[in-house]
Amino acid sequence: MKSLCGCVLVAALIALAACSSDATSSVDPTTRSAGSADTVVSTATRGTVGSTSALATSTTVEPDPTNDERSASDTATEPDDADDADPADDADPAEGDAIEEPSFELGPDIVLDVDVARFPVDDAGQGGVPANAPDESVGGSPPVLSTGWAGFDAALESSLIRPGNTAASVAVLIDGDVVHSAAFGERDPASGDPAEAEDRFRIASISKTITAIVALQLVEDGVIGLDDPIGQSVADHIGAGAVGSSANLTLRQLLTHRSGFGKFDTAFFRGGSADCPEAARQGLASGASGGGYTYSNMNYCVAGLAIEALTGLTYEQAVYENLLTPLGISGMRLAPTFDPGPGETQHVTTPGRNYMETLGAAGAWVASPTDLVTIMDSLDRSTPGFKPLDDLALLEMITPFGGQLGQRGYGYGMIAYGLGRFGHTGTIESTHAMLLNRGDGVTWAVTVAGQTPSPTTDLERIVNSAFAAGGFVAG
Repeated sequence: MKSLCGCVLVAALIALAACSSDATSSVDPTTRSAGSADTVVSTATRGTVGSTSALATSTTVEPDPTNDERSASDTATEPDDADDADPADDADPAEGDAIEEPSFELGPDIVLDVDVARFPVDDAGQGGVPANAPDESVGGSPPVLSTGWAGFDAALESSLIRPGNTAASVAVLIDGDVVHSAAFGERDPASGDPAEAEDRFRIASISKTITAIVALQLVEDGVIGLDDPIGQSVADHIGAGAVGSSANLTLRQLLTHRSGFGKFDTAFFRGGSADCPEAARQGLASGASGGGYTYSNMNYCVAGLAIEALTGLTYEQAVYENLLTPLGISGMRLAPTFDPGPGETQHVTTPGRNYMETLGAAGAWVASPTDLVTIMDSLDRSTPGFKPLDDLALLEMITPFGGQLGQRGYGYGMIAYGLGRFGHTGTIESTHAMLLNRGDGVTWAVTVAGQTPSPTTDLERIVNSAFAAGGFVAG
């Protein structure tokens, strides 16, 4: 069965989109009727009111039953970004640099029995047997499989630890409540300390979701407009001097990866910069001034520095003040490439690298899966607790720029996967992480220290199989 809160969120967003016919519309989702399940929202035109409104959306509602099978890139023509590319990006990336190009594709969805997942019949797995129990084929008795969350955990551990990863962790949230969390493997293989559910892992590019939320808060608060020039303010903040046409870069371009920046993989992954400000000086010096979609860590490195320039705080302080502290989250941080702190998982790292320092707001946070699902839940106004953004901002985040609500593509720090699913992946050396709102009231996050799975979106298939093993799939 579908979750009530999940359906309320989807219905509210559809109603909100349907009612946002011009930039000055006043929307009260509680007084509007929801559109049909086949409605989608065209967001190719986005208006502004003055200098600070840029979240207002010009929308039309139209039936499109095939919408989930197409990505935004299928319906929009992208400008050629070749002239803006970083020349050094043509080199082959070093092992572990696969943070780039997140996929918009996921496997077939499953229907969960949310009530069973919330109140599992056998939460302790009573009657189950160890994974190495004798098999009937070798003369033993047929194993009695664990069910409930014990079966879910056994399936995850088998898929994520047996292939050679050192640690993994998961959290599942239903209708605003964290109903399950678990960890597998060892926090630090050198010490043999077991991983615990509250341990923090690298989350790589899921950091972009955090950065986008805080940036959009500043827009909602009237500090900056999505289309206001911010490039020169960032340049002044980091001592870059005049940056030519890059002075006119906007938050909208940065958050949707449409700034014209190339990959800058040398700056981020091959020792070409010491930290994010140094990388940003290279990026701004390139003269980028807008273009088609090119996924680049430079966009979010610069966006994090823009948050600093606008707030007078460090990026980390601004995220805590505006998001993490109101949510009751502590212990997250921008971690260095080496020397994990207490309660942080050891990710095997090649000596001499410094990508965590250079990525900054684009990919350097460490967090637990429970932290991640809590952050995602803060965007759902149908559940209790602190909400950093209004519904219109969430609509912007999960709608591919230039596309329609429900299509696959990149929004504002969020990837829309179709079929109501949205979230983000994170991939870097010895790191695979995924955060997914399934659109049915169920949100989950998985973090992995190790080399698999590849691609990282395979985590969705693995989690779906674990839900099935726990007996949580409807029918």
